[in-house]
Amino acid sequence: MLAFLMITLSAWAQAPVQSSARGSAVVAERQGGPLGLGLAVGAPSGLTGKYWIGQWSAVQFAAGGDIGVIGDLAATVDYVLEFRPFHTGVREVSVPMHLGGGINVGGNVDQDIVGRWLVGPRAVAGLTVLFRDLPVGIYVETAPTFYLLETFSWSIDGQIGLRYYR
Repeated sequence: MLAFLMITLSAWAQAPVQSSARGSAVVAERQGGPLGLGLAVGAPSGLTGKYWIGQWSAVQFAAGGDIGVIGDLAATVDYVLEFRPFHTGVREVSVPMHLGGGINVGGNVDQDIVGRWLVGPRAVAGLTVLFRDLPVGIYVETAPTFYLLETFSWSIDGQIGLRYYR
């Protein structure tokens, strides 16, 4: 099902800008370099980053904790494919969609709580708003996560964040 969705979205995506330089097409969508760093609220809340490998793919990561849970720590790393199925009608703004997968590692280090560490794969889907004249990106995403180590469980994580590209 996921493969069908990815093939369908890639068929709807805009044609890539031809270039031999890595990441040059992404620069046309926004100012700054391929690495963006910023802050996010969600699961996890904290630091976030994204490194564009080219116009169609990126590696993103986040580290922090859950709001309201003392001593909670989590880190995620995802490989995402970028699609452009939406035309904003405004040349200065683009809205790429990302789909991908990665890993989530989380746990609790509070001494009053019996800590447990959860590790498992996750799927991720989201949208980013990029501004041609600004080195920032605002994103929202959701990530169903299945924990396989320590205990078998699942959660639906999500984030809203802002990244500054240098």
